[in-house]
Amino acid sequence: MQDSNTPKLSPCKGDFIPCSLDELKEVEELLEADLPDDYKDFVLHYGWSFYSPSAVVKTIEMPPEGYAKLNQDFVDTGTFWGGKLDRESLLINLKTLPLYEVFPSQMLAISDDIGSNLFLLGLGGEHRNKIYFWFWEGYTELSYYESEGLPVPDNWQFDNMCLIANSFTDMLSCVILDPDIE
Repeated sequence: MQDSNTPKLSPCKGDFIPCSLDELKEVEELLEADLPDDYKDFVLHYGWSFYSPSAVVKTIEMPPEGYAKLNQDFVDTGTFWGGKLDRESLLINLKTLPLYEVFPSQMLAISDDIGSNLFLLGLGGEHRNKIYFWFWEGYTELSYYESEGLPVPDNWQFDNMCLIANSFTDMLSCVILDPDIE
């Protein structure tokens, strides 16, 4: 029997709304990469979902500077994206979210937290299968470096990110009850 203080995956809007195979195929075509099997299985089964009661995920790296839970090795969870829900879906977010222009290449936003920060799934190279936390307030636009006459740091797109897990399955195994809940 599950402890009532253990976070449980719950459906949004009363029911899980999974992605279709066609939606996932289009996501893969747009990003020119295959989705990891563990993530694909999750969105084909659950889709739109969240943890209840409120949960956090333990991180491999410390969250970016300025994140609200500074000096703690976890970040808030939020909503996983899935099939079409109120004109939004994993696929629609991929097509319309302007942040894809600033994310490192071959990254897929799969979830948000309660503060509009994002969880990104790496789909290529050394980042393949890894889950990152993208901290909105820690983002520095490329134009800032140019306007200030500063050199653009190597990997500047990762300055506001931290590594959460080496796979989607690993991330799910690191979800715990939010310690701030009494």
